[in-house]
Amino acid sequence: MNKFKRELIVLAILLVVSTFISIYFFSEFKQSDIVEVPIHWNINNEPDNFAPPWIACLIGPAVILLIMTATIGMSRKMYNDREIKTTRFVIILIAALMTFINWVALSSALNLGKSGFNLQLIHLGLGIVFVLLGNQMGKLPYSKWVGIRVPATLNNEEVWNRVHNKSGKLMVISGLCIIAAVILGDRPGALYFYIPLVVSLILMIFVIPARVKRQVDEESSIDD
Repeated sequence: MNKFKRELIVLAILLVVSTFISIYFFSEFKQSDIVEVPIHWNINNEPDNFAPPWIACLIGPAVILLIMTATIGMSRKMYNDREIKTTRFVIILIAALMTFINWVALSSALNLGKSGFNLQLIHLGLGIVFVLLGNQMGKLPYSKWVGIRVPATLNNEEVWNRVHNKSGKLMVISGLCIIAAVILGDRPGALYFYIPLVVSLILMIFVIPARVKRQVDEESSIDD
């Protein structure tokens, strides 16, 4: 039995939702006689890549199908109960985010003449995702497949637990900062609200594991 049967059902529902979103906007593009729509915006919130409406509308459902395929492949790996729980959470969270982005992108493309890409919604969506991921990261069990997989964490379960607990808090703070970027919308200053995320990622990979490992080693030497 597939370990992620329930998740595949949810993914199928999200695929239907994403497909209906794409069908709706495709009909809107046709009615408006739009023959080319933006599929990418640059840092200045200006469209810099275009495609026919049918291609733009296929991207969202195609991404969900890709996630479903990856989920089926992941079911062949060995997981303990806690790993399965965390992996299920991440699968659904990413798929929901992709469905959300599909709606924002097509909506922004349709309203291109009135405004650029709706960055306020993206700030909000990404911020919520990082808050939820951070909350889950602190509960992430020692795993062979997911998490901060650096030598320090992989070689010591205590280091793993402490690193993910600290990193989870940083991720939550970063997510809240990104949500705060909603107040600036597409103004350049909004990018500064992403600095905590960049700093957190650097700390999580290169700094925190080394410091925690040193602390654990010192505690072990005292106990001995």
